[in-house]
Amino acid sequence: FMHFYKHSFPYNYYTKKFTDFYPEVSSFLIDFKDNGIPTKISDESATTLYYLLYARYGNSHINNLDENQFKYRLFSTIFMYGPTWEKRLEVQDKLRALSDDDLRIGSKQINNHAYNPSSAPNTGTLEELEYINEQGTLNYKKGKVDAYMWLMDALKTDVTKSFIDKFEELFLKIVAPQTPLVYVTDIEEEVEEE
Repeated sequence: FMHFYKHSFPYNYYTKKFTDFYPEVSSFLIDFKDNGIPTKISDESATTLYYLLYARYGNSHINNLDENQFKYRLFSTIFMYGPTWEKRLEVQDKLRALSDDDLRIGSKQINNHAYNPSSAPNTGTLEELEYINEQGTLNYKKGKVDAYMWLMDALKTDVTKSFIDKFEELFLKIVAPQTPLVYVTDIEEEVEEE
């Protein structure tokens, strides 16, 4: 039978914690800028990312016995998903800053009609005619409730959490490391005395 039992001795990890590699932002930025993988986010975003990673994974042990591979996986993840995160943050900030008037502006539909275009139009073309004789427009305006509902929907997902979650697989998942489970694979036979 396999038995699980707890020991009182401290658990020794085979791997280092995130903070063992990067105890402060400066060490993180040095590796971020000089690891062979192009940096696609600004220093400001990289600094913010360090503190976010520290907050989430600071005391987590890495899920890799090869420390160099851990670093390459870390900076590869930043390379792959960081630029999109940075741009989404920018858009999210712009959405939050929209005024009521900006929120209520709807789309505009423009209809042009040309009697004498500069060239003979092809019936299959998707290009616009260069010269027009008349133009009609339709302007739409959202109600306040619709505008706020649209904004709430656009902001309901935080772009940072989904980005930070991408790093989860780089770290060990141990619920209670101070009381480890030790696996024993011996067979115990109980002898009943009669």
